[in-house]
Amino acid sequence: MEKSKAWSFLFLTKLKGTRTMSRYFMYGTSLQDSERMMMSVPNFLPRTKGMIIMGKKIIDEKEEFKRCVYCSEYSKGGCQMVHCPYLLDRADFGQIGYADFIKDSFWSSDDFYFKKRLRELIRSFTGEWFLSSYHKDRYNYLTESSALLESTKKQNLALLYLLTANEQLWERAKDHIYPNKIALSEIPLTGISTTCYALYQAAKTIANGKLCITENELADKELIGGFTFKTIIQSFLIARYGDKIMTVRQ
Repeated sequence: MEKSKAWSFLFLTKLKGTRTMSRYFMYGTSLQDSERMMMSVPNFLPRTKGMIIMGKKIIDEKEEFKRCVYCSEYSKGGCQMVHCPYLLDRADFGQIGYADFIKDSFWSSDDFYFKKRLRELIRSFTGEWFLSSYHKDRYNYLTESSALLESTKKQNLALLYLLTANEQLWERAKDHIYPNKIALSEIPLTGISTTCYALYQAAKTIANGKLCITENELADKELIGGFTFKTIIQSFLIARYGDKIMTVRQ
C-alpha cells in the first residue's frame, strides 16, 4: 500500500504540472517558429537542421538531442531534472520512443509485477494507439468537434480517449459528454463490466487528480486485461503530454 501511495503521488504530481513541457510556451502551435525567432540571440543566424559549430567542435543537431551534456538543464554535476522536460522535442528528432515515455512516467514504481506489465507493453507496442477503428473514429469525431479542448486540453483528451475505447462504456458515457464538460458522475454504473469499471476509475483519476486505481490493481492480469491495461497507461501519457504523444510510432 505504501508503494502504491508513493507511485501515485509521483504520477499525480506530474499530471498536475511538474515541469514536463517544451522549453517553448508556444511549442506545437502556429506561433512556434515566431517564438523561436524572438528567443534567439541577436545577430546570430537562426537554428536550422544541419551542423552546429562550437569553436573547433562540430556537432550534428541531432546529436544535441542524443546527449544530455548539450541540454540547458545539464551542469557539471549532471542533469538537474528528475524527469526530462524535453522528451517531446527529442521524439521529434527520432532519438527516443515509446519506451522512454513509459519509463519517465512510471519507472519510479517499486511494484515488480506492475513494471513487468509495462515491459510487456513496451515489447508489444506496434505504433498503434487505438484499440480498434471504432475507437479511433469515435475519438477523432469528438476531438474535432468538441469545445472541451479549449481548456484543460490534455486532461479532456485523455478522458475522451478512455470513454471511447470500449463499446459498453461509450454507450453509457456518450449522453454525458456536454459541450462544456464531461460529467463522469452522471455515467450509470449499474451492471457495468470489470473492464469498463477499470476504465471509468482511470478517468476519475485523471479528472479529479486523486488515485482511484492503484498500481497493484493495474499489475493484476486477472483483474485488468491486456487491452485495458494498455488503454489506461496510454491515457495517462496523453493526460501528461497531450495528443502529440500519439505521433510516437516506435
